[in-house]
Amino acid sequence: MRIKVIMSDKAMSRETMDAREEMLAAALSSDAEISVDCIKKGPDELDCNTDEAFAAAEMVKESIKAEKDGFDAIVIYCFSDVGIDAIRENVRIPVIGPGETSLASASMLCNRFTVLTSESINIPRTYRRLMRNGIAREKMASVRALDIPIGELRSNPKATEEYLKAVCKKAVEEDRSDGIILGCLGMAGYGRQIEKELPLKVIDPAFVAVAYAEMCVRTGLSHITAVYPVFENNSHVEL
Repeated sequence: MRIKVIMSDKAMSRETMDAREEMLAAALSSDAEISVDCIKKGPDELDCNTDEAFAAAEMVKESIKAEKDGFDAIVIYCFSDVGIDAIRENVRIPVIGPGETSLASASMLCNRFTVLTSESINIPRTYRRLMRNGIAREKMASVRALDIPIGELRSNPKATEEYLKAVCKKAVEEDRSDGIILGCLGMAGYGRQIEKELPLKVIDPAFVAVAYAEMCVRTGLSHITAVYPVFENNSHVEL
């Protein structure tokens, strides 16, 4: 089984993507192969709706290529699930969004959850998007920010851990949250220690998404044309 993970920004080095492959492989069976790549054009980081709009078209192109290259599933490596509906119109293999899957997990495991984003400027955008989701409308207590730039999340692990612990503590005390969703995939892997210190279930979308992708392939769980009709390109867009 081969799973393609597509990062929705173009600034990641090959070294960073290799590290992601090694990290995410821990969530998969030994016979599942994971390949991480980023878009070739578009934004360096996703900091706003405009970035997401330009990234989405490139995500569609990379997904079409992944299916042609023989991959069995695609994971969008972004909590915003950039371009997910359009991608599903263009490929038949399972397309997994970390946002969708982590919200579904939170629905089963939590009564009230907080979504963490990287910077405060992202809170309004994240909140508006999540309010379109019924699970978030029912159970999301808050959206909070670490206020660490995305590029620094991995470069300063100690600072990230301290900021994360402080924000999670506030979510418990002020929001009465019993769950945390790491709403930026740059936070992947940071939640284990939090669960040991606070009464929280930490949901890590990066690991949930790749594990769910493997399950979808093994069980034949994927979208259908009745819901996502095949894109015929009658509008003559560049693919």
